[in-house]
Amino acid sequence: MLDGNKNQSRNRFRHMTISGTLRGTAAALAVALILSGCKSEGDRMVKYVSSGESYAAQGDYPRALIQYRNALKIDPDHAATRAAIGHILLDQGALGEARQEFTLLAERFPNDLEFRSKLGEIALVRADWPALERQADAASLIDGDALDSRALSIASRYHDATRERAATLQARLADEATELLVDAPAHPVLLRVAIDHRTRSDDPMSAVPLLDAALDADPHWPELQILRIRLLSDANQTDAAEARLFELARLYPDDPQIAGLLVARHMSRGKLDEAEDVLRALADGAPRGQVQMRMVLVQFLNRTRGPDRALAELDRLVKDAGDGPAGLVYSAMDYSIRFDQGDRDTAVDGLTALLAKAGEQPEARRIRVMLARMHDRLGDRARARAELNAVLSVDPGDADALKLRALWAIDEEAPKTAIVDLRTALAQRPRDSELMTLLAAAHAQEGQRGLAMEQLAAAAQTSGHAARETERYATALMTEGRNTVAQRVLEVAFEAAPGDLGIQAMLADIYLDKGDWADANRVISHMRRIDSDAARAAIAPLEAALLLGQGRGAEADGALSTMLQGDLGRQQAFGRLIAGLVRRGDADLARQQLDAALGRHPGDRALRILDADLRLTENDVSGAEAIYRDMLETDDTDEAYTKLFAVLRSQGKLDEADTLLAEALARHPASRALRLIESNRLDVVGDTAGAIALLETLHAEDTRDPLAANNLAALLSAGTPTPEVLERAARITAHLRGTSNPAMSDTIGWIAYLRGDVNGALPLMQRAARGLPRDPQVQLRLARVLEATGAIDEAREAYDAVLTLTAEDHPLAQDARARRAALGG
Repeated sequence: MLDGNKNQSRNRFRHMTISGTLRGTAAALAVALILSGCKSEGDRMVKYVSSGESYAAQGDYPRALIQYRNALKIDPDHAATRAAIGHILLDQGALGEARQEFTLLAERFPNDLEFRSKLGEIALVRADWPALERQADAASLIDGDALDSRALSIASRYHDATRERAATLQARLADEATELLVDAPAHPVLLRVAIDHRTRSDDPMSAVPLLDAALDADPHWPELQILRIRLLSDANQTDAAEARLFELARLYPDDPQIAGLLVARHMSRGKLDEAEDVLRALADGAPRGQVQMRMVLVQFLNRTRGPDRALAELDRLVKDAGDGPAGLVYSAMDYSIRFDQGDRDTAVDGLTALLAKAGEQPEARRIRVMLARMHDRLGDRARARAELNAVLSVDPGDADALKLRALWAIDEEAPKTAIVDLRTALAQRPRDSELMTLLAAAHAQEGQRGLAMEQLAAAAQTSGHAARETERYATALMTEGRNTVAQRVLEVAFEAAPGDLGIQAMLADIYLDKGDWADANRVISHMRRIDSDAARAAIAPLEAALLLGQGRGAEADGALSTMLQGDLGRQQAFGRLIAGLVRRGDADLARQQLDAALGRHPGDRALRILDADLRLTENDVSGAEAIYRDMLETDDTDEAYTKLFAVLRSQGKLDEADTLLAEALARHPASRALRLIESNRLDVVGDTAGAIALLETLHAEDTRDPLAANNLAALLSAGTPTPEVLERAARITAHLRGTSNPAMSDTIGWIAYLRGDVNGALPLMQRAARGLPRDPQVQLRLARVLEATGAIDEAREAYDAVLTLTAEDHPLAQDARARRAALGG
C-alpha cells in the first residue's frame, strides 16, 4: 500500500542529507557575520534555515520554501539553501523552477558535480536531449569517474543508441547501468536507462525487480507506478493493477491523467457506472477546496451522460463551494458547457462578469484563458490574444495560457514560437501528454521529424500508453515504414486498453498485412464485444480479409455481402480490403471479390473506380480508360477526370489530355486536384509565372498540403533565385523535412545547396537520386552537390549517369557534359 504522505519518503532521505550541509554552512556564515558585527543578521539566517529544515522534515514543503527564500534574502549566494529549494521543487515536479535554481548554482559553483547532476536529471525527465548531453559533458570534466557523471554519460549515449537503433550498444549501456545500480539502487538516471531497456525487450516483465527496488526507495514516482501497473495488467493481474491505480489517483488528485487511465480501464469493458463511481469516490475524497478531481468528474459526465448531467453536478458543486474560490472555477465550467451547447452570448457575458468578481485571485487567470478560448472560437483572435496577454503579464509561466498561444502559433506557421511556449508549459506540467503531442506537431511543422517522433513517444509513455497518444505515435511510425515498432507500441496499448476500437483496428490491420491470422483473429474477437455501429463497420473489412486470408472463401463471401448491403458508405472499407489483397500479392482474389461486389451493385461509383484502378495494376489500360470515360457521362465529381487524365498522359496522348483538363476545370473550377494538375501543365509549356501564381493560391488555401508546398518551392528555387526567395522556399518546405518522398528530398536538398549548405544538401540529394534513378535532373543536381563537397570521382559518375539518361542535344546533357569536362579525368 502506498504511503499517503506525498513524496515524504523521497524527501526525508534528501533533506536529511542536505540538512548537515545546511547546518554547517549556516553556522560558518553566522560566525562570519558575528565577527563583522552583524550578529542579528546571522541569527536570522540560522533561524530561517533551521525553520525551513523543520518544515521540510514534517513534509510541509510550501512553508519550508518560504523560510528558505527568507534566508536567501539575507544571502542570495548561500548554496546549501538554494540547493534545498531546488531539491524540493524537483521532488514536487516543478522542473522549470528547479532548473532555474540549479542553473544559478552551477553558474556560481561550476566545479560542483551535484548541481550538474541535478540539471542532467531534469533534462532527462523533460526529454531535453541536447541539455542532457551538455550536462553529461560538463559532469565528465568535473569528475568523469564519479557515479553521477557516469550515469549521465550512459543516459546520453543510450538515447543516441536508441535513436540510431543500435541494439547492441543499447544493451551494453543498459547492462552498465544495471551493474552500477547494485551499489546505488535508487539512482534516478540509472533506473530510467535500465528500466527503459527492459520494457523494450521481449521480456518486459524483467523490469519488475528494478521497478520494485525503485518504488521501495520512493513509492511516489508516478511514472514508474504507472509502468508497474501496466506490467501487472500484462500479467493478467487486473484487480491488483486497478487497486494500485486507484491508490495512485488518490495520491495525485491534481493529475487528471492518472484518474483518466483508471476510468479508461472500466470504460474499455463497457462499465460506465463503475467508471463514474470511481471518479465520484476520488472527487468526494479530495479536500473541499480542491477542484481538479471534481472537474474531471464533470468532464466525464459531460462526455458520457450529456451536458444536462454535467450542469446538474456543477450546480451542486457551486452551492457546496459557497463564496470560496472553487465556486468561481465551477461557475466558469458551467458557462463553458453552455457555450458548447450554443448559448454563446450568455456564456461570454457570464464569464466576463465572473472575471470581474474574481479580481486578483489566481482563479482569475484560469477564467481569462477560458474567455480567450471563447473569443477565439467566435473568430475574434485579437480580443482573445488581449485576454491571454493579460494572463501572461501576471504569470509568464501559466501552462493553460501558453498552450493556447502555442496552438495559435502552430495555426499561424510559427513553430519556433510554439516550441518555446510548449517547453515552458511542460516545465510546469512535465507529465502533460497533450502538451507533448502539441510539441510534436510544432517540431514536425519546423521540419524536425526526429524530435517530433521523440515527443510522440514520450506522450504515449507518459500517459500510460493512452489510446489517442499511442494512435498518433503508431501512425507516425507507420508513415516512416517502421511497422514493427508500431506493432509493439500498439500491442502495449492494446494490453492497457483492450476495449479501445481505434487501437484494435490498427493492430488488426498490421497483423493482417503480415499474414498473422491467429493474432488478427484474437484482436477481431475483442472488437466483436463492442456493441456499436462504429465497431461493426470497422470489423467488416477486417473480418472479410481474415476469412479470405485463411482460405475460407464461402464465409468471406457472406461477410462481404453484409459489408456491401444497406450502407454503401462502407464501400471505403471495401476499398481498403481490395487494396490490402493487392498489396499482399492476392490480385486474383481481389479481382474475384470485386467482380462479385460489382454484380451486387453494378452502378456504384466507388466500386467502378476500384474496378478501373485494379485494371491498371493488371495492365488493362484500355479497360480502365473505358470505365473512366463511361463515368464522365454521369459522374459529377473531379475524380474520374483526374484518373482519365493520368491514363491519357501515360499513353502519350498529350493533346487529348490537355483538352480533357480544360473541360474538367470548366466543370470543377474549385477542384484542388485539377488545379494542381493545371499548375504542372503550365510549367511544362513554359508558363512558369502562371504555374507559380496558381501554386501560390493553392498554398495560401492550405499551407500543409505537401504537393503544393513542394511544387511551389521547386519553381521558386529554379533558375537564379535571390537569397530572399530561397529563404521563403526553405520556409515553405520546412514541414516536409524528414519525408521519404524522393521528389521532396530533391527540392529540399537543392534549396539547401543554393543557400550554401552543401553538407546538409548531400544526404537529401543522395536519397532523391536513389528514389528517382531515371530522372536526369536529379542526377545532375546530385553531381553538382558531390562536386561541391570535393567528391570528384563520385561527381564524374553522376554526370556520366545524366548523359546516359538524356539525348545528346538535351540541355541537361549539354550542361552535364561541360561540367564533366571541366573536372577532367
